[in-house]
Amino acid sequence: MQARLIAYPTDAAAVPRWLSAGDRLRVGRGADCDLVLDDASVSRSHAELSFEDGAWRLRDLGSKNGVHVDGMQVRELQLPANCWLRFGDVHCEFAQFDARQAEALRGREHERRARSAILTQQVAMGGRYDSMLDDVLQGVLELSGCTRGFLLLAQGGDYVVKASLGTDDDALGRGEFRGSVGAVERTLAERRPVVVNQVRTEAWLANRVSIIESGLQSLVCLPLLDRDKVLGAVYADRKGRGEPITAVDLELLQAFAETATLWLLAGRALDSLNDAPRWSTLVRARAPAGGDDA
Repeated sequence: MQARLIAYPTDAAAVPRWLSAGDRLRVGRGADCDLVLDDASVSRSHAELSFEDGAWRLRDLGSKNGVHVDGMQVRELQLPANCWLRFGDVHCEFAQFDARQAEALRGREHERRARSAILTQQVAMGGRYDSMLDDVLQGVLELSGCTRGFLLLAQGGDYVVKASLGTDDDALGRGEFRGSVGAVERTLAERRPVVVNQVRTEAWLANRVSIIESGLQSLVCLPLLDRDKVLGAVYADRKGRGEPITAVDLELLQAFAETATLWLLAGRALDSLNDAPRWSTLVRARAPAGGDDA
């Protein structure tokens, strides 16, 4: 029986670890741990998971802030098939799978990489600039496993929604979007991705009543950068459970966004040429009334 432990660090992509019979996984803040959780609430050597007598066991290694299983603090425990663990303030999801289930889930990373290459090619081969914007947004939604989102581009000292899927455009215009405006603001200000897999565990989101009531579960926001200049951002989120947005997913999303930005820049430049004077017009303007221009 294989098992998967997914750590959900604060304001970061999820970190999954697969475990097979005979494995031992030491969790802690120390660089020598098998799963490093860079959080002040986690001890250098916090806990250990091991497979013993046909079952997975969890041991507290003398941590300062304790180990919790489904909300209860434990020193040592044989884990159920599915449960939530907490090391300090970092929540982790533990689940066991049979060989077929594990193989299917592990194949997800390979499929994501292949799909990322296809989506990047689709953007590069896109036709009109507007359709390219839709392709970029659709690619981010697919790679992140999200169901709705929008794409912002800088324009006239502000940011304008240039593409949206699954959102209420009128609500966006009125400033009534029931998503995380804060995530977008962070991305634009700090020029870095923001990933949240468990909205309720993020202090800066958990107190937002509108977000909690909307049932929002996960979100990602990516900056669109031209060197040090912020051209815009892509926001995506989903309600309900789904596969977490992992560090590998974020790597693919960032690479896709970087490539897409280059094509968007090129597409915008070509699109702007549609308003430029045509050569045929200039030729006609120079031609004399009685014949060809020499």
